[in-house]
Amino acid sequence: GGLTDAAMGFMLDNKIQIITGSLDGSSGFILSILMCRAMNRSMTNVLFGAFGKVQEQPAALAAAAGKSIRQVSIDEAAEILGTTRSIVFVPGYGMAVSQAQHRVRELADALKGKGAAIRYGIHAVAGRMPGHMNVLLAEANVPYDELYDMDQINSYFPETDVVVVVGANDVVNPAAKRVRASPIFGMPILEVERARIVIVCKRSLAPGFAGIDNELYYNDNTLMLFGDAKDTMVKLATALKQ
Repeated sequence: GGLTDAAMGFMLDNKIQIITGSLDGSSGFILSILMCRAMNRSMTNVLFGAFGKVQEQPAALAAAAGKSIRQVSIDEAAEILGTTRSIVFVPGYGMAVSQAQHRVRELADALKGKGAAIRYGIHAVAGRMPGHMNVLLAEANVPYDELYDMDQINSYFPETDVVVVVGANDVVNPAAKRVRASPIFGMPILEVERARIVIVCKRSLAPGFAGIDNELYYNDNTLMLFGDAKDTMVKLATALKQ
């Protein structure tokens, strides 16, 4: 869009349009480079790679192995969280879509009141641009010292009691580490599967941007909590108070 605007500026001999278009185009290019680095991908791979085309779907492999998802209710999830001392929230695009960041913080505050230590694990490409989750959580007044980037938080997962995944998908998919046929193979991820329990808050089992199923959902320590992210956070906070 920016480069098109700049080209139009040259055609119309409009210097302001040339400048603004160039700034827009260059900023978009810089963001693209940052996203590529965070995904461990080259620009060529992102532009021409076959995202969404995979030979072996993790979910299909899990089904073949006789695995299925384990669904949990609001009350059951609240009971688990209410007796937990170490919790990491992992936000994703689903949180942004439902505008659930304020409700996430309110749930975290309720858990702090019960003595839980709270952290947030942030992946650089979660959302639609670098820093998207940081901006949303800052808007919700989440303390900055509770935000951890991927390299920092991954070392905490083995000692974490519960991870609450709020609308994140590809950035927590273990297939990125072990399924060579996967289009996200090689992308650094948040290793949430190493925690004792993982509660995934998600509308459905629909795939993320990469177009593949998430094998995390079929792990023995994963509990699926279906529903809108904002509504789910509100219900969990309410259940904790009862």
